[in-house]
Amino acid sequence: HPADVPFYTSLLKSPSTSVLELGCGTGRVTTHLAAHAEFVLGVDSSGSMLDICRRKLTEAGVPASRCTLVEGDITALRLNRTFDLIVAPFRVLQNLATDHEVAGLMRGIKEHLVPGGMAVLNAFRPKRNAAEMLRDWPADEVLAWEVEDGDEVVRCYDHRLRLQANPLVLFPQLIYRRFREDKQVDEAVLKIAMRCYYPADLLALVESAGFIVQGKWGGYSGESYGIGPELVVAFGHAV
Repeated sequence: HPADVPFYTSLLKSPSTSVLELGCGTGRVTTHLAAHAEFVLGVDSSGSMLDICRRKLTEAGVPASRCTLVEGDITALRLNRTFDLIVAPFRVLQNLATDHEVAGLMRGIKEHLVPGGMAVLNAFRPKRNAAEMLRDWPADEVLAWEVEDGDEVVRCYDHRLRLQANPLVLFPQLIYRRFREDKQVDEAVLKIAMRCYYPADLLALVESAGFIVQGKWGGYSGESYGIGPELVVAFGHAV
């Protein structure tokens, strides 16, 4: 994943900032936000991922009063408070395949963001236009990345199963394999939806939901929007 943690922590303009993290998963970003914000509420639909997140928070010494985790649906949020900052790191938006789900997410952001607050959504920037994606995307299993973990190696393989044309949604299967001395010792398979957004699409989504764009970036290293590998848009309530 991109080096986005410093970017998200930089959005905490004050130690009194309250944060809602949508799709917090195993806490890759959550633990860093909780170390600097007054309060973080993380929401995810996976109880097993939240268990890992809780363990990370405990290991990082984050008190329970500063971070609460909730198992729930980010497209149907009903929380009893609002937040200064709402984030959905590492392409969480793209896991929502239908217009109904996306509308629910945007409605939840609107209802839970304080006046004057900021929300940030992120997607990858497709390298091909829609016609080329439809023609070229389905493919056999390929190695996406690998990392060393002690005396073992974890490799992620991207098996591109199928796609949908309108809206353009990719349906990859991510296969995680663990190797020890070149012998496979474990495997986990994750099937996901990955809805595609082009630069103008993401801006249009934000504006059509009634928000004002406050900033836009093409990545986390100063890339220009529409040129870098990522699409990152910050926005807030219309005044």
